[in-house]
Amino acid sequence: MNEEQDLERRRTAYRQSGLAVARYTQGRTVPDLSLDRPETPVAPERSIRAWEVDLGSRTRHQVELEINAQWAGPMAESRACFEDREPPQGWGAAGELLAALGRRVTRTADENDAYLEWLRRRAAGLLDLPGEWPAVEAVAERLLEAGLLREQEITLLASGHLAAHRRASGLRGLFRDVR
Repeated sequence: MNEEQDLERRRTAYRQSGLAVARYTQGRTVPDLSLDRPETPVAPERSIRAWEVDLGSRTRHQVELEINAQWAGPMAESRACFEDREPPQGWGAAGELLAALGRRVTRTADENDAYLEWLRRRAAGLLDLPGEWPAVEAVAERLLEAGLLREQEITLLASGHLAAHRRASGLRGLFRDVR
């Protein structure tokens, strides 16, 4: 395998693992990943409709989650392969998909650009959360080794890195055991 093919495999693995870990973090369905399918998997949920969405609706929230997850893929690719910069040829098909999803919520091209930039920054912030980037790296490196990962294996890899960084919620940790 030559250097160009190696870089393309790495880009694909990180792009797909960024999307998968973001969807896992959101509590959503994680797609199976394959190096033979280099395109970014599109959300399997049917809840995202093709028409415009009310600003206060649940569907808008679903569209926003999907855009955030879809951004996490290219952002992970950018971090791993291009020193956190946009790829030399731009965001490509991922950018077109994101723009189309954003237009479901926004009214003008300028509003859509600003909205997508805000969500891109949120996706970059998501990758900076404790445990998130190590989970992306673990999934990507395993995908590079195996060539194919099923949802269960992705979930195991991601949960192993993220569980150690979860905050205690509810009443757990509020009371000490006094004996």
